Amino acid sequence: MHMKRLLIAALLLNSVLTWSACQKSPEAGTENPGTENPPPKGDDLSALTPDTHFTNPVMPGGPDPWVVQKNGVYYYMYTQGGRLVILETRAMSELASSRRYEVWVPPAGQMYSKNLWAPELHEIDGKWYIYFAADDGANANHRMYVVENTSPTPVEGSWVMKGKVSDPSDLWAIDGTVFKHNGQLYMVWSGGNAGAPPQNIYIARMSNPWTISSEKVMIATPNFDWEKKGNPINEGPQVLTNPQGRVFIVYSGSGYWVDGYCLGLLSLKENGDPMNPADWTKRNQPVFSMRAESSAYGPGHNGFFKSPDGTEDWIIYHARTKPGGGDDNGRNPRIQRFSWNSDGTPNFGLPWDIAVAYTRPSGEKKRYVYPKTGWTIAGFSSEETANSRLASRLIDNSISTYWITRYSTEPTDYPNHWVTVDMGAVSKVDGFIVHQKEGDRKIKELQVQVSNDNASWETLGSYPLNNIDLMKQYIDLPQQKQFRYFKLVPQSGHDSQKQPGLAEVGAFRME
Repeated sequence: MHMKRLLIAALLLNSVLTWSACQKSPEAGTENPGTENPPPKGDDLSALTPDTHFTNPVMPGGPDPWVVQKNGVYYYMYTQGGRLVILETRAMSELASSRRYEVWVPPAGQMYSKNLWAPELHEIDGKWYIYFAADDGANANHRMYVVENTSPTPVEGSWVMKGKVSDPSDLWAIDGTVFKHNGQLYMVWSGGNAGAPPQNIYIARMSNPWTISSEKVMIATPNFDWEKKGNPINEGPQVLTNPQGRVFIVYSGSGYWVDGYCLGLLSLKENGDPMNPADWTKRNQPVFSMRAESSAYGPGHNGFFKSPDGTEDWIIYHARTKPGGGDDNGRNPRIQRFSWNSDGTPNFGLPWDIAVAYTRPSGEKKRYVYPKTGWTIAGFSSEETANSRLASRLIDNSISTYWITRYSTEPTDYPNHWVTVDMGAVSKVDGFIVHQKEGDRKIKELQVQVSNDNASWETLGSYPLNNIDLMKQYIDLPQQKQFRYFKLVPQSGHDSQKQPGLAEVGAFRME
């Protein structure tokens, strides 16, 4: 009897507990079954696509590329014409995402106020120097000049004009570069008579970074047919030292405006004197030249850099994508890895095909890109329906289709633009990939907000975007974030158009 009472009591208690559980109020966030966020994807990257390759060109335009690296940072310069500009990046294959610094604009009315060509940034004895050619508007007056900066990095502090860098003859001079050999500083440049052909390569000793202290010596003149296309020209000298310490000068032959523009090689003999022309040997054939199959016409005026981990040698050069030469068919910068021949000379191979993706320089960041198959547009401020510039095109994996805010009727204006993307699940994100649209209406500053419920938002910051068509631009977040929704809020544009557009957006994880 006693056991029976215990059994009945247990059954009654269980019924009460079951009834009580059924009557509990639902917990916050579970009022609508099926709408809760799935757990974050994150630590398994197998479903993501490795972003380990790049294609040339690495920028849409820019003649006379030059790069120097320090403390893991690359500083890139090229001919701007009226100013000196430095681009800063940690990955040369991602030059399109680099931060731009306008560091020096010449004062008006000077002999160096116009036509600033082929700037080169060098660090010498703890200070920064930019060497460049400039004139007063007349090419015959081109000479070399140098500015100095004593700041730790070249993109901070101020630049001070140190003056003209000239040998006693003070003749026409462009494309100056400097190097130290056995403790002595030298300048090498291309010079001639008021810019008339031929252009030769000269060298002179320097007593400090702004003063030539010797007569110039000619070490190369255009004497081969491949150096005389357009005009007989040797220019753009760049010093390259092999792993054993042997010195070479890679230079450009022929006129920059012709498809046959190419690279030649000067070799300084072992233990040779750079000031003795007899110690320099010129290769009788170009070491890097036009390749139509790669859409590389007129490859020349180069620089060199190491991969981030220091294990690879890379060359940067400009070339034209289309045949026909000229100034309108723009020169664009390209990079590719090179090796060394058994005799110690550089082997640049053939210009890489712009239609082929190549492995990034060793040591660059490894990103993994989220697939967009489950992504949707969760909202937008407006879209241009009349011309099919819909928000959904922002995530259709095609950079040829755009989202543009409304402009045909009731045109919109900054700062009232935004678009929200639903990634379909809470995900760990280290950054975003953005493709600007082609042409006008490109975004200059983009704010990013994130959310897990499409209601409460956290602003991650505003990020600059470069005025570059279609190429990938990376936004690296200061720290990894976890969210389901992200909202893009354009803050300003690169032109006077009040309705911004964007071609594509993606998100990535870091390894």
